[in-house]
Amino acid sequence: MNKIIIVVHILLVCVSLIGCDNNSNLNPSNDKANNPTNIINEDTTDYQGVILEINESSVTVGTDDLDSEASYPTFEVFVDNQTKIVGIINEFSKLKVDQKVEILVKGKWNNNLNNKMVASKIIVSNK
Repeated sequence: MNKIIIVVHILLVCVSLIGCDNNSNLNPSNDKANNPTNIINEDTTDYQGVILEINESSVTVGTDDLDSEASYPTFEVFVDNQTKIVGIINEFSKLKVDQKVEILVKGKWNNNLNNKMVASKIIVSNK
């Protein structure tokens, strides 16, 4: 009986380890064969969604899949003179509410209210 339990445990551990495989091909948009120009996900984006609000030096990004009974997080991301804007728009002044964006943030962000998320790149695509 003990041997059966040990074999079952070994099989469970093996299955768990196989499930934790660090395979970079799980995101097909990062695969150069599927996306030779690799425009949208050339780096890993920190935030994806639509622009909900545009301020003087920031954009608020959230989801466009709105369910009236659910609440969704929104993120205010600041831009500076080093932020690259690429895709169908290449200037901050031309951004519009409801445009689909993917945002890469400079450095690491944490929950410190004084720590502003500053975008290194904003990728704008068709909705």
